[in-house]
Amino acid sequence: MKPIYEMLKAYNEANPLPFHMPGHILGRGLTDEMKAAGSLDITEVPGSDCLHQPEGVIKDALMLTAQCFGSDYTFFLVNGSTAGIHAMLQAALDPGDKIILGRDCHISALNGLAQINCEPVFVLPEIDNAYRIPSGVTAAALEPVIKANPDARGILVTRPGYYGTASNLEDIAQLAEKYRIPLLVDEAHGAHFRFHKNLPQTAMEAGADLCVQSLHKTLPALTQTALLHGRNNGIISKDRIEKTVSMVQTTSPSYILMASIDIARDIMEKQGEYLYEKLRQLIDEFERKLCRDTGIKRYKCMNEGIENDFSRIVLNFEDIGISGFMAEEILRTRYGIVAEMADLNNVVLIAVPFHTSEDFDKLLSALKNITQEFGGMREPENKSILPLWPNFLPERAIPIRKALFADRHVLPISKSAGEISGSFITPYPPGIPLICPGEKITTDMAEYISMLKECDYTIHGINNGNIEVIKL
Repeated sequence: MKPIYEMLKAYNEANPLPFHMPGHILGRGLTDEMKAAGSLDITEVPGSDCLHQPEGVIKDALMLTAQCFGSDYTFFLVNGSTAGIHAMLQAALDPGDKIILGRDCHISALNGLAQINCEPVFVLPEIDNAYRIPSGVTAAALEPVIKANPDARGILVTRPGYYGTASNLEDIAQLAEKYRIPLLVDEAHGAHFRFHKNLPQTAMEAGADLCVQSLHKTLPALTQTALLHGRNNGIISKDRIEKTVSMVQTTSPSYILMASIDIARDIMEKQGEYLYEKLRQLIDEFERKLCRDTGIKRYKCMNEGIENDFSRIVLNFEDIGISGFMAEEILRTRYGIVAEMADLNNVVLIAVPFHTSEDFDKLLSALKNITQEFGGMREPENKSILPLWPNFLPERAIPIRKALFADRHVLPISKSAGEISGSFITPYPPGIPLICPGEKITTDMAEYISMLKECDYTIHGINNGNIEVIKL
């Protein structure tokens, strides 16, 4: 059952003459391949329901989605997980409040705080130092911060991380319940967790008050599709989150995106467990051959209290002497294999149930060739240059909102120590801000940023070796 999709098909098959939005009128004004999509692209007409006050097919689709994903209620997000994160923050906080936030958060969380003039109290994630990979925030790291900030109005953790690591969320949920503080989870990369017993527990199963999932990251749904899940007995009321979800979403939601959510839910509801079991078997076989036939390792976090998402394949190239950046480029330009991302030593691949055994054979063949060409020829590029990920938080000098809109000027990184940053300094990957607006730049941090640049990292907030600092 796909209520929204079935409504769109029925509307189109009735051959209406539209004198309503959108202007391409059921695809007439679109070209080539866009016409088919346009034939299902409508606005709120009689029978199509309304996302902001669902009473018909959208209400039915929401109920089916909540049942499928194990929540008491669900909202469709057509502006991506970013909209959901902003809605959660606005529901949990009032202007001037503070929230306990993992430093490994997505930048959308920090922008959301700036919008409502709230302040983060950061908690550093665990780091797998052997691979320089963040593995997630733990309950042990959170509790002293909760005790030191009894006025904090919420906790927001990001789980899983980009590398497929997922910290024990039940422990964190028990902490939140103990201190009567709402637990919000950015589960953007974990929409598929519900569909296999060997995947980490979902946020809702673990006891989160609210969580956001990006369907398009791992499930068969169009880009921008996401979900916000809640529970009826949570600290934040459904009425409150319903208001904030409506505030951050367009009043002209795409019915194609909502139908895509509808279809993805239907597929996973009927076949999800089977599809992910088949994928697990393919990946297990691929990993056996990888170990046997190449010098490339598959990364899995072995830290206590951390689970791994078996569908996230992180390949480590240190032993064959090339960087992850170089490996990603070779895979893409020579073999047509496009990875999700790369860092100094690793390449991250997102595997989904719609990959085939032939896809994994092609990947393995490319990795064999890379091993034969480079394996053991030289030391890994830049291996000894990059130090461990910084394990301290910069001092905050100015509130984040004030810093974002303050007057600023530009300085070379080498001369920025002691200044206050006017922007987010975020290496990609892993996308964790090294410095946030309003934080002081230390000498060590300036040197670390320079080292990242030497290693060819992409760093958002750095332009031509310069950084924006605040004029005092």
